[in-house]
Amino acid sequence: MKHILLIATLCAAAHCLGDKPLDFWDEEIRLFNTARPARPLDVMLSAHRAAEFKPRGFSLDHADHKVGDLSIAYSPAKAGMPKRFGFFAGLWNEKWTLSPEASLTMWIKAENTDFSAPWRITLVDFQNLEAVGELNGITGDWQELTLPLSELKAANGFDWTQVKLCEFDAKLDKEALVHFDGIRFKNDKDVTGVTDKTVVQRMAEAEISRTLRMETALKTAADNENGGLYAPVAAFAKMMLNEDLETANQILTDELKQSSEANVWSLLHTPLYCRFYYMFSNRCGKFPGRMTPETEKLLLKTLWSRTSSKNDIHWARQSTWYLDGSENHDLNAKACNLVTSHIFMNEPDYKDRIYPDYGFGGSYHYGHAGYYGPGVDEKTRHHGGRANLSDEKKHNAADHYEAWLAYFKTYFRERAERGFFLEYGSYGYSKHTLNMFDLAQHYCGDDGLRSMLDNFLTLYWAEWAQVSISGVRGGPKTRHHSKVGGPDDKATADLIGFHLGGPGNAGPWWYWNIVNDYRLPSIVWKMALDREGMGCFTYKARGIGEEVNEMPRPLGTERSLVVDTEARMLKNTYVTPDYTLGTQMDHPLTAHSHLSICGRWHGMTFAQNPHCRIVPVGITDGPNEKGKKSPYDLEVMYHTAQHERTLIVQQSRRWYAIHPDWYPNSIEYNQPVGIWFGNEWDKRIEKDGWIFVQSGDAYAAVRPVLWDEAYEKENKKKTTGNQVFFNAPDDAPTVKLRTDCHKWNENKTMLIYEDNYTATIIEAGRRIDYPTLEEFMADVLDNPIALYKTVVPGDNILVYTPCGKDAKEMVFNCGTVQIPTIGNEPVNYSYPMTFDSPTLKSKYKSGKIRIEFGGETLDLDFSRKPWWNFWK
Repeated sequence: MKHILLIATLCAAAHCLGDKPLDFWDEEIRLFNTARPARPLDVMLSAHRAAEFKPRGFSLDHADHKVGDLSIAYSPAKAGMPKRFGFFAGLWNEKWTLSPEASLTMWIKAENTDFSAPWRITLVDFQNLEAVGELNGITGDWQELTLPLSELKAANGFDWTQVKLCEFDAKLDKEALVHFDGIRFKNDKDVTGVTDKTVVQRMAEAEISRTLRMETALKTAADNENGGLYAPVAAFAKMMLNEDLETANQILTDELKQSSEANVWSLLHTPLYCRFYYMFSNRCGKFPGRMTPETEKLLLKTLWSRTSSKNDIHWARQSTWYLDGSENHDLNAKACNLVTSHIFMNEPDYKDRIYPDYGFGGSYHYGHAGYYGPGVDEKTRHHGGRANLSDEKKHNAADHYEAWLAYFKTYFRERAERGFFLEYGSYGYSKHTLNMFDLAQHYCGDDGLRSMLDNFLTLYWAEWAQVSISGVRGGPKTRHHSKVGGPDDKATADLIGFHLGGPGNAGPWWYWNIVNDYRLPSIVWKMALDREGMGCFTYKARGIGEEVNEMPRPLGTERSLVVDTEARMLKNTYVTPDYTLGTQMDHPLTAHSHLSICGRWHGMTFAQNPHCRIVPVGITDGPNEKGKKSPYDLEVMYHTAQHERTLIVQQSRRWYAIHPDWYPNSIEYNQPVGIWFGNEWDKRIEKDGWIFVQSGDAYAAVRPVLWDEAYEKENKKKTTGNQVFFNAPDDAPTVKLRTDCHKWNENKTMLIYEDNYTATIIEAGRRIDYPTLEEFMADVLDNPIALYKTVVPGDNILVYTPCGKDAKEMVFNCGTVQIPTIGNEPVNYSYPMTFDSPTLKSKYKSGKIRIEFGGETLDLDFSRKPWWNFWK
């Protein structure tokens, strides 16, 4: 593809003075840079465009800002003490169209440095000519400064309509910290945002730069010579760029020849091969002629080989809640069945071919299905299951296409009605699930399903946006294996980031996201970028993943989940501009699936520092599930209760799970546990058994709750007979609480509990409610907390009343499995809403969803009879 140079004229996206400017975390941090003497500020612009860019000297500050959600903080010491620093008009050849009549306005402050001397300020145009002046009025406090551009001395020929960057030359002390916010150029009518921009400006810029952002990412992928998973993606990128086609065809041919039954469940290959076909095939490709006829012939042969057995029409007629292998693998296989059926029904050499359609169930070639029974030769089962569903009819690609089309219309309707997903918020698997959305959406060949999937993707991102702060997702997560998360936990944020105007990522798991035609609606832009505007709220949503509690399980599901239930799982997240606190609460009698107990994340994230988080973890001794040594994992089941800013967690004493034949139940009871903190807090104080921390404008208080067994045994009143081991009826009703039931690991990143069933209270707060951490501490420390005795010593009931004038008492049985109460009401795990927050609402199983924010309303209808079909 011939490289297209885009020069965006930012004045075209200028906005009226009354519009609300918003930050975009991933773009804003990339706009700032430093420069050594005689080197231009934009010399390393390509590095700032890369998906893996790491800022040096600049950071986001959510706690100290004047406009939007955040400001840019600059530490010259962390940048190596350069004299020059500044910002670009954009990353994608954007320019500022200015005039001497315009002005530059910004919020700025410079702490811990001498600011008596003016700063030299320079605007640079695309010819590298300069307009130079001075910026005065900077102090150690926030100041909104306005510099008329008429005060700058412009070089001869300086082009005010082609300005590409602004830089400062200032002598700063080593301890200096400079903050920038609300930078914009303005005249009497229009404003052009630099850091904070209106949604109108951002959407216009993203559309203008989309092609260049895509090409830049594809070029990186095309040049990748690492082999392995990168090789076929490099071939795809080369064909997209229309470069080095001979090499691209050879790489693809070599890959296709390696295909076998052993890798037909790969999450990369079959979806990628489908996209090769729809992008480059000579019959119906978007860019025909880039794939040779020989490669195309081999591609079709390989697709048939990879899918013909798995593409069993009888499985398309079963419940959409039979999930083969895992949720993302199931969607991968079935979306590929739909798309390849559509391919083959239009290919002359394949359209009349008859599929095997054995009717043996799901998960063909997914390992083995176990014992088939006496006298059954496993070779006759073709790696299928134990079912016998065959209708003995012959079915071609068109028959399969119609069956899978109906299947997927049901699949996504039911997820919109009941909730999504089982692998909820998983940093490792969400990107694979979204990949299959995209495949089905763009290559299904049906306008109805395409429209449904477009709406479903909008619903997905709206749901993501309301629990995320600057790309960091809060709230409960499942299959969040191996790590608590942090700044590198951005596999999903990179996907939406591209649609918000950020860089593309054409790596093996993200390439598909940059070549589609999906566009975020403006209401989702606002939700993703206006955390301050969304305020504080509780978001509740129904979960999925409870197994059908029946045995024997249906034949053919030997390697499948069977989760066609009204799951008794309630996701709960309290969201603020400064933190999120969340959990998934499971009914004690839930029949879990083999995935709903895996990698369960509960806890708290902080806006100011993604390294700061509070997460209950298991304490490990040896390698984790991937063979890597780690001090913790997330393979522990917790019983939890949450009300607004208070969360109580305790390792579940018991739970019940139903597994497919093949899945090992590796999650155990009574594991060593603790709480992950990290060690990048602004403050950390321990007092009276509580651990208090602060990050930016958010506070947390963590209280391990355990009875003082030694004290209680020493002071226990004697009982006789069968009651000798029981609490005495006239004993004190509560027990003494310990303040020393934990220890820190060596680097104080993790609290390790002495007793595996220690309960934990997590209480959150904000600076807007408590000006200092000490005031928050005082409010927490006088909260009523007690462990009430039952019959057997040690099996106690925790009663806690959180902060707040009208706080609701929380009752949590630490000794046995019971439903907690909040304000004397038991937790309702069968919540009547599928989605419930101020911005996102849907009555359970209605399929009708309303998104409302920022003066906009968007209604999505996934019901069996949506309004546009009433007359049909």
